[in-house]
Amino acid sequence: MLESGLRSFAACQAAFTALPHRTCPSPTSFISRRARRPYSAHPVSPGLPTAQTPQRALLYVPGSNEKALKKALGGGLTGEDVPDVVTLDLEDSVRTEKKSEARRLVREALESAPDDLKSKRFVRINPGQAGLDDLEAVLKSRRIDGLILPKVNTAQDLLAVHDFIDRHSPHAEHKSSLRLVASIESPKALLNMQEIASCSDKVGGLLFGAEDYCAASRLIRTPSRREMLFARSSIVTIAHAYGLAAIDLVCVKYKGDEAQQILEDECKEGREMGFTGKQAIHPAQVSTIQRAFAPSPAEIERAQAILAQYAEASSIGAGAYGLRNADGGVDMIDAPMLLQAQSIIAQAEAAGLL
Repeated sequence: MLESGLRSFAACQAAFTALPHRTCPSPTSFISRRARRPYSAHPVSPGLPTAQTPQRALLYVPGSNEKALKKALGGGLTGEDVPDVVTLDLEDSVRTEKKSEARRLVREALESAPDDLKSKRFVRINPGQAGLDDLEAVLKSRRIDGLILPKVNTAQDLLAVHDFIDRHSPHAEHKSSLRLVASIESPKALLNMQEIASCSDKVGGLLFGAEDYCAASRLIRTPSRREMLFARSSIVTIAHAYGLAAIDLVCVKYKGDEAQQILEDECKEGREMGFTGKQAIHPAQVSTIQRAFAPSPAEIERAQAILAQYAEASSIGAGAYGLRNADGGVDMIDAPMLLQAQSIIAQAEAAGLL
């Protein structure tokens, strides 16, 4: 079934490249051409999905905790506890008087990490001048894949980091491959997301900083998370419009059966909303997040069936067909459903499930 589905996927590509796409005017005319994202001055048009490196669980590790750093980057996390991204944190989890020491520890941890580490290595820096001090330290290491930028309120906040990397990094690869993930933590940031998402070719994702956003917006945090629906939906919409990762909020509870149930509910909700991953504050959360933000076996099987049958229908000139479900019901399958099926296969491949 898998081989048939993938052959069908390839057979359908030619037909779908002819589909019309529409784009919107760029919201970033005020940003210099030098810093602009060269391939997406306009939002990314919907098209055939491609497998990308997944960023499902982003595990934060305090930069001042030497033992935790060694565990996260030295092979202490194994099996399902290995996150797609380890984020060495220099911001909220590090006290002010420990910042300088944490920079040293993080740089040393990056340098000593094994070459075959499965996780991508990110660093969350501080906002403002303290963040530039962080960069001066961590950019000395080649072994850094991305940066989490907190409290990004405008495109200029992100461009300050972009420019610092280009001017001061001693490693040429940082200028082309280092990914920046902007943390959306305020109403101002929410209103400026289009400019933030498209201002630099280094932008790789948008992340929701729920607690700071609630504080800045005077939202009352509730178990339903209903009060954050608009902000979260907006982040997902802008992220996908520009072809970026969309990283959901932290589950602040991490011990006990109740915490596990809350985490599972948040993961299910986040993926249904369109988020591609979720932040984690404890290794115990990683396996749940990794599983939740990857297609299930049932989803993969259904996607393969859609690909196979759509190719057959197309060969006889049919634009749509009925797909019979396990319960005996029939779903109408057409072009948009094919795109969804292709996306599921791409996600499964990226997660190593196919």
